[in-house]
Amino acid sequence: MKKAIVIGPSNGWLYAKDIFSLREQEKFFKKTGANAIELCGSKDSRRVDSLLSSEEFGGFCHISLHLSDYDKSESLHEQVSLIEKIFKRRKPRYCLIHPLGVPQRYWEALAAKNIPIVIENMDKNKNSGHDLKELEGLLQDFEVGFVLDVQHAFEHDSTMKYAFDLFQMARSKLVYFHVSGETENNIHALVQQSRNCDTIVSFLGTVFYEIQVPIILEGEYTTPEEVDQEINFLKSELF
Repeated sequence: MKKAIVIGPSNGWLYAKDIFSLREQEKFFKKTGANAIELCGSKDSRRVDSLLSSEEFGGFCHISLHLSDYDKSESLHEQVSLIEKIFKRRKPRYCLIHPLGVPQRYWEALAAKNIPIVIENMDKNKNSGHDLKELEGLLQDFEVGFVLDVQHAFEHDSTMKYAFDLFQMARSKLVYFHVSGETENNIHALVQQSRNCDTIVSFLGTVFYEIQVPIILEGEYTTPEEVDQEINFLKSELF
């Protein structure tokens, strides 16, 4: 028997619309079929204040936190300290970090704070974070989980062989998907509006038959109706 799908968007697009109140964001998301949310961290003080605010934010099956990239120009202690504060305030199930130039001591410092770190495969514009052996090494060496970004994988190989290789490599540590599509001018398009819609949906349908984990939507949206339509579209395609 298939489980109910756990799916919902990143809140980064609401921050982009200057909506920083988590209470207002929750009202926005509750108008949709979302039961999962990814909160986006940043060096932007307004986002930090939002995540550390006294406002409550909940009622979702899945909450994850997308961390800012490691910054070698800043104190490791200060970066870890901020992550710990946000983690304790929002209690996400996972904290996602891009595997880009992250030193061993940073992984170790986060692990020492019991921060549940996960990594994702990177897009084609990055110099690292997408090689299978590199990612597999990180999963083994630091006991982190894995988020498969389907659009990132498509950018490297439109046949999706690379995506399936990623899935097989990381399936025992797969915790959720990042899902979006692309148009001519946008690599964060809603799937139903994308030119690679069929490919994205076909891949998800195949792997979902084997493993059902949450889906975080990274397509750009502007209204609750767009989020709701995207969720309903994927539900109808995957079940």
